[in-house]
Amino acid sequence: MVLSMYKVYPKIILACLLLVMTGTVYSQRVTQTINDGWKFSLFEGDASTADFDISGWTDVSIPHTWNAKDADDEIPGYFRGKGWYRKVVAVEELIPEQRVYLSFEGANQETNVFVNGTFVGNHKGGYSAFTFDVTDYVHAGRNLIAVSVDNSHNPDIAPLSADFTFFGGIYRDVYLVYTSPVQLSTTHYASSGVYLKASKITDLQADISVKTFLSNALKSNQSLILETEILDADGNRVALSQKKVNVKAEEKNVAFESLMAITQPKRWDVDSPYMYKVYSRLKNKKEEVLDCVVNPLGIREYRFDAEKGFFLNGKYRKLIGTSRHQDYKGMGNALRDEMHVRDILLMKQMGSNFLRVSHYPQDPVIMEMCDKLGIVTSVEIPVVNAVTDTPEFLENSVNMVKEMIRQDFNRPSVMIWGYMNEILLRRPRTDEDFLKSYYPVVEKTARTLENTIRKEDPSRYTMMAYHN
Repeated sequence: MVLSMYKVYPKIILACLLLVMTGTVYSQRVTQTINDGWKFSLFEGDASTADFDISGWTDVSIPHTWNAKDADDEIPGYFRGKGWYRKVVAVEELIPEQRVYLSFEGANQETNVFVNGTFVGNHKGGYSAFTFDVTDYVHAGRNLIAVSVDNSHNPDIAPLSADFTFFGGIYRDVYLVYTSPVQLSTTHYASSGVYLKASKITDLQADISVKTFLSNALKSNQSLILETEILDADGNRVALSQKKVNVKAEEKNVAFESLMAITQPKRWDVDSPYMYKVYSRLKNKKEEVLDCVVNPLGIREYRFDAEKGFFLNGKYRKLIGTSRHQDYKGMGNALRDEMHVRDILLMKQMGSNFLRVSHYPQDPVIMEMCDKLGIVTSVEIPVVNAVTDTPEFLENSVNMVKEMIRQDFNRPSVMIWGYMNEILLRRPRTDEDFLKSYYPVVEKTARTLENTIRKEDPSRYTMMAYHN
């Protein structure tokens, strides 16, 4: 049962495209896992070039961490520094103008990516997905991907300290993604490019607002059809929207909005987590599908009352649950999907209806399982114990918030965004003169993150977990 339940949505996406996109030039979005067959070494220098000698490097598969045993064994030492991963990937002959992306579900904590010896991009933060457009760096045939990951302490990247271990490595799945040059945006904070929100919910009807981001890599303007179809759990269509849109040449991440309605909506609840599927398709004038993604939709109302507690769909619910970290003894955080699934199934079996995803966003399969099993969640970024008074720390934290929200926006299980945990527990210094200047920095960070969440998603609650 466990093995059949994880990583559902990527499989649905591929099946959708194979069925509906035949006969078109850009026939489908293809996602290719490239987890196996990497070479790895701890190395502080530059190992990105093709002629770099990797004899003696270790064979590894992703997910991987170099600290798997450091936190558990009796041998002194815990390596925090830079590790390198290299892999040669075969790319088939590309269709003209086809786009190629390299997507990481998570690597801790600062990542630099090189393709065929050329620097492609940098990502700071160890707990969110990120995607790079590598179209201009790959060619048909053999391509060298080299990735450096550094888990050294960095005062500009949260967390600075915490009650969990900062395992280094590419510890979640890695993919190559092939798309049409005109597409549902792939690089919009590594999300699906589609954001769904239910409102005005009654037993008779629920309004569904859809914001879709499109990108056009072509050098000409494109007149397109944006189609959104909502299916119920039995595969029956319950709503359809088709609108003509225009995307300018080489325009990225332009938003289009539409409003739909579902009659007699079924609610997502802890006892009956009913979900719809939303198919977003981008078509040309000939009605040929250029791109397609699928997202979950759960319709629910919820509120917290200071005196009475939590209400879901108008019914009081006592939240019973736990926090959850992402590591296992002897494995660190480099877990297979079924191990994440096992944890959530155990939670459900022991009577939980709430999970604090702490203290950082976790593997997408965790969120998928919470959606499917009816477990209310809070998700947070890893600003823990202390902050740093630099523009870079604040900028990185704001970006973490945006990645968290965009990547889990469509999750019906998510009802709280968290952005600080026990933030004054381990202050850098405790002398009075320092604290007079430090407390305003903490407040500024908190207000900035709060305001960012309110702008990104005003419908959900926010949370700061505090120790006194």
